[in-house]
Amino acid sequence: MEVIQWTSLWNTFKDEFENEKNMLGGSLGDKAAEDLRLRVIEHNILVVSKYYSRIALKRLADLLCLSIQEAEKHLSEMVVSKALVAKIDRPVGMICFQPAKDSNDILNSWAFNLEKLLDLVEKSCHQIHKETMVHKAAVRA
Repeated sequence: MEVIQWTSLWNTFKDEFENEKNMLGGSLGDKAAEDLRLRVIEHNILVVSKYYSRIALKRLADLLCLSIQEAEKHLSEMVVSKALVAKIDRPVGMICFQPAKDSNDILNSWAFNLEKLLDLVEKSCHQIHKETMVHKAAVRA
């Protein structure tokens, strides 16, 4: 699962597409090349979504070897087709790939974190009380 650099891939296999046009039985030509480019872009967006939870739109465009508008267009198409979950903050230029959490999950995590916090406060109070008792016993002796 790595980002494929389109320019190096195309430079490597451009001759194969040119040779295919001259073969007997017709050619796929420009349509096949455009489909390959589209699939590489989709693959790269999926790879980026696995490695990043947030990324700048400009950085995504650089990784995809596209302009910012093209990167946003392809990302939007993938979100609309439900291939991935993402939110674009256009004024800031950030993309968030984290799926929306269920409200029950959010409440459960808050309750768990609150329980951990109260447990730590209780342990701290116990340690403070213990140190106070030890100090009082040392002063009396």
